[in-house]
Amino acid sequence: MKGPICKSALLAVLILTMAMLPTAALAKQHTDHRSPSLVFTQEDGMKANETLFVNGTSSRSLQSATWMIANITMFDQYDLVAQGDYLSSVTPSGENRWSWSLVVNVSGLDCTCELKIDLGPDDKGEPSSLYLYLGDTNHRPVLSPSVEPIYLLTDGSLTIDFEALTPTLSLEDSVASAFICEAPNAVCLVPSMPYSLNFSLVGSMVQVVFNASTIELPDGFWKFELELEDKLLRPSNTVIFTLHLDRQAPDVTLSNNGVNDASLAGSTESAQPGILEGTEVLFSAEISDGYPGDSEVLTWSKESPRGVQSTFSDTELVTSSSVSLRPTESGEWTVILLVRDSAGHLVRTTSSVFVVNTVPTAALTLDGLTIEDGAQITLPNSNDWVLNASQSQDTSNDVDSLAFRWYVNDVIIQSGGKVLDPSSLTASGEQTVRLVVSDDDGAESSLTFTMKAPQDEVSGSEGMLGGNAFTLALLVVLTLSLFLLARMGSTPPPEALPKWQRKEP
Repeated sequence: MKGPICKSALLAVLILTMAMLPTAALAKQHTDHRSPSLVFTQEDGMKANETLFVNGTSSRSLQSATWMIANITMFDQYDLVAQGDYLSSVTPSGENRWSWSLVVNVSGLDCTCELKIDLGPDDKGEPSSLYLYLGDTNHRPVLSPSVEPIYLLTDGSLTIDFEALTPTLSLEDSVASAFICEAPNAVCLVPSMPYSLNFSLVGSMVQVVFNASTIELPDGFWKFELELEDKLLRPSNTVIFTLHLDRQAPDVTLSNNGVNDASLAGSTESAQPGILEGTEVLFSAEISDGYPGDSEVLTWSKESPRGVQSTFSDTELVTSSSVSLRPTESGEWTVILLVRDSAGHLVRTTSSVFVVNTVPTAALTLDGLTIEDGAQITLPNSNDWVLNASQSQDTSNDVDSLAFRWYVNDVIIQSGGKVLDPSSLTASGEQTVRLVVSDDDGAESSLTFTMKAPQDEVSGSEGMLGGNAFTLALLVVLTLSLFLLARMGSTPPPEALPKWQRKEP
């Protein structure tokens, strides 16, 4: 019974002694390999032979905390040598604050080891860890992992600090070495090769310095495997980080497939190349940063001839590096591309096309019959006829906004409307009718024809007979004469008078 009692008493004394220390002053949080939820009082490199005692504070209740000790003495070694499902003690020490301790019998262990405390399945962070030297031999240097997996260098210099630990707690006469390879996707394209590092030893830190103007590496993603060797030639573990070297902005070429022939549009500005209004133009970008693994963010916009700038819609984005433009008005259109690479370099480039307006085409039908320019037509006697210009043509963006003007003998009789109102034609006889169709750019197309309006019967009689009183009187006389002649022809001849003869005496 004495053994257990002694161990319990020793444990109580140790806990009491550590609780009396100014914990806040001793606590140190290693941001590179310790969870912010749990803090060790001890620092890396702690030594122990028989009993390991560690303690600290936590912002979690630690009800589900577990621990493990792994042997990391040999290269690529991670052998589990001790573990437990709970800590030795956990006591509340404030609001959302708990003090904890862990006591482990490490007699018989001789290694460079790592202690990890996992707060449980509800904790989203990585387990907190502490590097240990247990026993008296088989100890080697330990490098803490890099804080960032990728470091960017575009200009100036870059210093990366690695916390180093040695059995003697001194980096005197230690040497850092590295192997590198180009690895755009964290996988080496070729086997790694030795690289001469520019490093310095400052306290417990290994400082690696890169200078953008003097480093003899092309731009790209370079994977480094860093190792530290102490003065007894004992190597440390290997830490890996990536240097993203990018000192130049990307090369951007922006082109379009616009047709550079203004004559196709019937433009009088033959010196200005262009495309027809409403024609689809594809703008494509070719981008290169000079090394594999680079990435860019593309931002597209367009500027109309009126200077209005807008972004492209989702339907106009063909791919991330190409857009489709269907210009809706004539003039110079400019497509603007902003390219930002993964190193932050920004490149602005533009490409322009000159858009030529398409002249509308006037078209006219009379009750479904197409009227050609210069035609002569005679309108029906009724007012049921329809002159319709709805078949006039233009580009899809202009056809709905076409304006119509109707002229008779060069006098405008109707402005607007695709159909001519028959009541607009008040005169009779032959007239010259002209239809003018114009678009929003002022371009016009016209169609002229001659039209005969029908004459009513009264008007026709008056025109034929002269329409005066003399003609009417003459008509009456002729009518009466014909009547009398007809009567005379039908009257029987009068009887002859009898002849008397004188008697002879």
